[in-house]
Amino acid sequence: MSVAQKPKLYLLNLYPGTVSVTVTGQTKSGSYIVTTGNPITYILGPYKYVDISSLISSYKDGVQISAPDAGIPQAGILGFPDGVPTITLIIDKNNFYMQLATPDDVLKSYLYSNILQNLNPTLAQAYQALLTLISDYASGKPLSQSALSNASSALQQIKNMLQNALQFENQASMTFEGVSALQQVYNNLTQIYESLTNKTLTVGALQSLQLPSYSTPEASAIASDYSQFLNNAINIMQSASSSSSSPTATSSSTPPSSSLPTSSSTSTPSSTPPSSPPPVPTSSASTSTSSSSSLPSTSASTPTAVSSSSPTTTPTSSSVTPPASTTSPATTTSKRQLLAQIQAGDISSLLSGASQIPQDMIPVVNAVIQLYQLYGIPDGTPLSTAVERLLSDIRDAYYKISNHKQEEVNTQKISQLLQIYNALASSGLAPPSQSASKLNELVKTSGTIPALPAVLGQSYPGRVYSNAYGSYI
Repeated sequence: MSVAQKPKLYLLNLYPGTVSVTVTGQTKSGSYIVTTGNPITYILGPYKYVDISSLISSYKDGVQISAPDAGIPQAGILGFPDGVPTITLIIDKNNFYMQLATPDDVLKSYLYSNILQNLNPTLAQAYQALLTLISDYASGKPLSQSALSNASSALQQIKNMLQNALQFENQASMTFEGVSALQQVYNNLTQIYESLTNKTLTVGALQSLQLPSYSTPEASAIASDYSQFLNNAINIMQSASSSSSSPTATSSSTPPSSSLPTSSSTSTPSSTPPSSPPPVPTSSASTSTSSSSSLPSTSASTPTAVSSSSPTTTPTSSSVTPPASTTSPATTTSKRQLLAQIQAGDISSLLSGASQIPQDMIPVVNAVIQLYQLYGIPDGTPLSTAVERLLSDIRDAYYKISNHKQEEVNTQKISQLLQIYNALASSGLAPPSQSASKLNELVKTSGTIPALPAVLGQSYPGRVYSNAYGSYI
């Protein structure tokens, strides 16, 4: 079995805002550290990442970055642990470090270690308070004021964590089964609280609030603890009913809803509940199979190199469904102004205003910046001039492939050129190109570029990977 000569290397932004980051490859030559290749600038939104494996050729190489938006004027890492298949370099606030894990694993660890770090004790508080209320209700006693307050407080905290987790999913363009499980648990606990204050809770209603099974350890742990709580609640109600000491239920509870009506309490003045829990955030639920007993502490790996700190707070939102972008309209560069800068080749303005670029325009801006850096085109050169050179190289590559001169084609460069062209063409910044269209079609064939359709020649042995430009930004 062959041993990889270098790791798969990613750059991940954990800073809560959009950053412009310039990356340069490095290697050691004797007692000196020298740069390899030209600097590449990326604009990364919060919790986005990019593959920078092409900047290194071995485990002994490294990278240097500059990300002033995140408080990192300059930082670098030289040399990576031998044999580690995937390494993620992380930009954080005033911090740059690496983890020996994939970006997805790092993001998953960040979710449970930071955004949902207080989930277990908060759920335990909610379960204990609700069981106390169910016991009071089943025995005909007034609902405990302290238990009502504790339950309401815990549900509010769970809602806040859930909103932050949903916002994180939206910004990272990922979904986590544990968040779906928490969503359903919150819905069910809120319904139980409402039914208690309305005096409409029944055994049948509790039995209808079972959860599906889940496949991931985090989701299974959340579901397992909830199931234990639900079984205890059902046992309390059934025990009281069998001894004929439970109050008569006036109605069955309504199914879970994403927005519950305000309850009108019919309890005695001594047990008037606090304000009802907030409306339930919405998210898609997921089903699979597994079980566990407690939410595990997930960690992709121990941060190494420069530092290991990471933020413990996330942006909050007053909206149940978080917005697609966290940049306010007042500070966002207008698309008309942005397009004018792009067409004028005003690269310096694009870089200086990175934090104000609308999220949906970041892939286009990245493509423009990389196009100018790839060819060393001076700042202020009209985009049309840069595009002409791009199209010329694409046409040349296709011509060589169609004439069986595959050995003259740099497949890695073709992939980069096609990514840049596709991003520009999708925004109307590059004209249609038959050569680009044909190369794109060839890329779709199992990620490999054949020389041409079979009737025109032998298969091309090289590979051009078909990752659509902008899939990580």
